Amino acid sequence: MITSGKGKKIIEGSLFILILFIIFGISSALVKPEFGEVYNIVQVTQKMDSFRKEVPDTIDVIFAGNSEVYRTFSPLQIFHETGITSYCMSESALRLCDALELTKASFENQNPKVVVLEADAIFSDSDPHKDNYALPTNLIEDIFPIFHYHIFYKAYVPEFVFEDSVDMRTEHALRGFVQTDMAVPYTGPADYMNEGDHVRINRDSRKYLDELREFCEEKGITLLLTAAPNAQNWNYSKNKSLQEYADKYGLDFVDLNMHIDDMGIDWETDTMDGGNHMSFEGSKKTTAFMENYLKENYDLTDHRGDPLYSDWEKDNEEYELYP
Repeated sequence: MITSGKGKKIIEGSLFILILFIIFGISSALVKPEFGEVYNIVQVTQKMDSFRKEVPDTIDVIFAGNSEVYRTFSPLQIFHETGITSYCMSESALRLCDALELTKASFENQNPKVVVLEADAIFSDSDPHKDNYALPTNLIEDIFPIFHYHIFYKAYVPEFVFEDSVDMRTEHALRGFVQTDMAVPYTGPADYMNEGDHVRINRDSRKYLDELREFCEEKGITLLLTAAPNAQNWNYSKNKSLQEYADKYGLDFVDLNMHIDDMGIDWETDTMDGGNHMSFEGSKKTTAFMENYLKENYDLTDHRGDPLYSDWEKDNEEYELYP
């Protein structure tokens, strides 16, 4: 038989747990984003805020993906050399779920003609959760998003508070591109495309890739798949899997790893970290290749000389990246 003391403790314990559930429920409702579920709410929110500074209806091309994007394609260079406007809607280690929501958000005040999705995000973890196999943890995060978005506050505090924060002025001026002077040679095999095991697009990636493709179809815009030069993590098997997907749905796919010689890539100087990302010198070559592809294959306007785009010329003059 339960004594009155034990009964009181059980009631108090139950009330405590109930209060915690209420607190977690309310706080979860407050921090859960209005847009879809993402992996990194801080970087996604900051990127959205930066992108919204663009003059409405002035962006032609969206580059989506992770760090491969902002190390490979430079919107200022593309504008300087072709007049085509673009933006790198990417951050370090962003997942495909993040790329999907960032692409959707770009249509709030812009009407891009082309979305370019870089393939590294397709062959990386794509799910919003840190570990796709930690089912109990994922379930808790689904029920109480406060545990998933526990660092959400970083997206709303001044950038100088965190040492690793992005210089938002530079972020906006370079339209998401990140310039670096680092250069570490790649010393692996020249035929890296033939290396590696057979790779298929996994279920999570396929889900978000399908959603992105369907979103672009609904908007009536082109989805272009691409793969940045990556001697560390890319191979012909990934190329084949993505080409099969592109062929099935009638998508364009250009693999820059198949055009290393055409671009004049020098693995001694054109990678910043031994073959994973492009150095600044490498980015000039990959950007030039991509801008020519965009210009030759899509009906995109040259905005140079248009007063509405004068800030692009001013930003290039200020940062002196492309004389």
